[in-house]
Amino acid sequence: MHSIRTAKMLCLYSLKIPLTKAPIAGSNMKKTSILILAGEASGDHHASALVRDIREIRPDVEFCGIGGDLLAGAGMKLLLHYRDINTIGLSEGFGKVKKIWAAYKMIQRELKSGKYAMFIPVDFPDVNIRLCLFAKRAKVPVFYYISPQIWAWRKGRLKIIAARIDKIMTLFPFEEKLYRSAGVDASFVGHTMMRDLPESLEKATFRRNMGLDPSLFTVALVPGSRQAEVRRMLPVMCEAALLHTKHFPETQFVLPLAGAHLLNLVQEITGDYPSLNIQIQENASDVMAASDAGLVTSGTATLQAALMGMPHAVVYSLDKYSWFVALHILKPLLMDKDIHVAISNVLAIHAEDDPGGPLAQLSQRGVEIPCNECGRPLFVPEILQELVTPANLAEWLLRFRTDANLLAALNQGFAWL
Repeated sequence: MHSIRTAKMLCLYSLKIPLTKAPIAGSNMKKTSILILAGEASGDHHASALVRDIREIRPDVEFCGIGGDLLAGAGMKLLLHYRDINTIGLSEGFGKVKKIWAAYKMIQRELKSGKYAMFIPVDFPDVNIRLCLFAKRAKVPVFYYISPQIWAWRKGRLKIIAARIDKIMTLFPFEEKLYRSAGVDASFVGHTMMRDLPESLEKATFRRNMGLDPSLFTVALVPGSRQAEVRRMLPVMCEAALLHTKHFPETQFVLPLAGAHLLNLVQEITGDYPSLNIQIQENASDVMAASDAGLVTSGTATLQAALMGMPHAVVYSLDKYSWFVALHILKPLLMDKDIHVAISNVLAIHAEDDPGGPLAQLSQRGVEIPCNECGRPLFVPEILQELVTPANLAEWLLRFRTDANLLAALNQGFAWL
């Protein structure tokens, strides 16, 4: 995959900013300001890398907008933290309607202020696509970073996107082709996580660096980046871990924290399971590189796990109301029939005819991982909604520990990605 630096070059080129260091101090060159809206943890991660890359060449460029701790650390002035507007599920979103609306109106005002040379919306399409219209009206160029996943649902938005943006930067090659076929100016820039890949994936080294026992089987528990996700997913993951330790007491568990704002909640939940002695770490990539297997909540972390070569099951559930709407209304009307919550499964399905692809690797070894929703073959297991039980999660941890044939097929598939 291409480097994220491609995105940096596109931004600087579009702004006609020389690819040289910042102007000499005392010059009267007007400073360039860029507005960013990253409404989720994954967007904060991707956009912070982009900001650092641009500032590496042009430290005089100023950034302002909505994001998280990573963007703030990269030098962006936060108008609002994404946690104040980030929601999951319909019922959980109602409580933040006022904050989301206030943030929406604030970004509109910023776009109309005339201060910005560019608007970079990052994923978060339900809000960002609407704001692109205001940017267009305010004559602020729009470079959409992390393209909306119209390959999964709402393909009808292609015409809207084409009319409202100047450039779209995609994480995957098939997205670039899809957008371009619809007349959208798209460029494949690659995934930020490719830069996070360590030179060596020697598990023992990572474990020593974290203070873990390098000789013990290690399981990653990845409960998500939103408080609602953590409250729903972490207890069932811990229960599954307890079931696993009944058969394999010599197991250690490690949890990557998606943000400092989740620490108290994570400690509160894991404190109910003292026998597990779950170690909390900050770097998700290192945790996954150190782990033999994992339970991963749906999202960007599913791709991260695949890139790190960690066998994992993707686990996800919503409140009953949101799940009913998604399954019986949104999916039949708006979603692609092959929509799946694990990004690695989406990539595998797009390469289904590749004889060396992940699905072919499983088939050649006689391994079948069916989707419980549609029945089609998947690359990594997806455990959703009512199937999210400690017993089902523990069953996959057992397979990742004992099924050599499955592990060999997964390892070959991860290498293909």
